Amino acid sequence: MVPFKTYKSLVQLKHKEGTLFEVVGDSSTLSEWFRTEYLDDPETVYLNPWFVEAIFGKDGEYIPHVESISRTLLQVTHWHPEEDAEILIFGSPYYQEDVSQMISNLVNYFCPQMRQEEDLSPEDETQCLLEEVGEASTQLSPVRVAKAQVEVVEVAPME
Repeated sequence: MVPFKTYKSLVQLKHKEGTLFEVVGDSSTLSEWFRTEYLDDPETVYLNPWFVEAIFGKDGEYIPHVESISRTLLQVTHWHPEEDAEILIFGSPYYQEDVSQMISNLVNYFCPQMRQEEDLSPEDETQCLLEEVGEASTQLSPVRVAKAQVEVVEVAPME
């Protein structure tokens, strides 16, 4: 299927099958921090195209910068004009989660601006929701730590 719009990236990727991707052209163009096994399990986020432009710039001009500082590869594709854009995050699971959280935080930041520009009512709040696909994560409960025992020892003065 031909996408409605694609965005820039440090490395061009091609979809093989399922969740498998491969580097288009010479794989030596990959940065030293990126391993090809990261292409096997991307995290997927769906986002309103307005937010994609707000976060990554017009036509995704900031995507290569975000990729290099976050040590991930992003494939942002807008398949249909009336649907959300698909963001595939490739990298180590820790960095994938970090970038996904960053995108979520930026959606929350830009939401009031979007509501104002798009003249959305509070009922249209779903436009400001980030849709993540993948395993659900839970926040760990706070752990109670016992107070450290401190022993005071007097040191005899040196003569």
